[in-house]
Amino acid sequence: MRSTALCAVVLLLALIGRASAQATDGATTDPGQLVARWQAANTTCRSQASTAMAGVGACEQRDTLSKLLAQMNYCYAPTDKNGPATWVACGGVTASQEQAQARTTAPFQRMGGVFVLPAVINGGTKAYFIVDSGAANVQIPEEVAAEMKRAGTLAESDFLGQRRFTLADGSGLQQRVFRLKSLQIGDRTMENVLAAVGTQHSRALLGQSFLRRLSWWKIDNVKNAMEFEFTGSF
Repeated sequence: MRSTALCAVVLLLALIGRASAQATDGATTDPGQLVARWQAANTTCRSQASTAMAGVGACEQRDTLSKLLAQMNYCYAPTDKNGPATWVACGGVTASQEQAQARTTAPFQRMGGVFVLPAVINGGTKAYFIVDSGAANVQIPEEVAAEMKRAGTLAESDFLGQRRFTLADGSGLQQRVFRLKSLQIGDRTMENVLAAVGTQHSRALLGQSFLRRLSWWKIDNVKNAMEFEFTGSF
């Protein structure tokens, strides 16, 4: 059982790596193909029928493609006031449109020298996350995962096995990894986020499996808020 679970995690990590590699392959030569690949990845990312592994891999690929399109001066925004959002050359999009669609600000609290952000996971469970750019993945405490199971918002099909993590002091830790179907911070929601289950009474961490998928993020010490841009995800 442990070997099967470990293989599932290795396969998922390989899938994410391959998705990123595919996203960058030939990206600078044909924007049209890049948009088509983004659309295909976005469809799988948002499909309720996608498995946990396929959903996470597709969302990672989609968000890598979003960054590449932005580098090529493409914007994800409505082409008219009531139209759906799409990728277009930024020359046809006003700066106010782009900013309104892609950026948001989420207030945080300072607790013991760390930044703590309120969030909603899987559409109903509230949690407070420490912003931790040194953590490989989002992490939620064991009791929060148990609460989500009881509520029916986290299923065994969301789990992807176990992965060994190396801590800052060099020691190792084995954790179950799984797919968060949604993670909402402020007025933005990220789908299919790779996460790990921490020990009981551990802290929820907002790690790189969330942060790396953003176009950019920063801490505003004047407004006591985190500002970030998550392009092409609404």
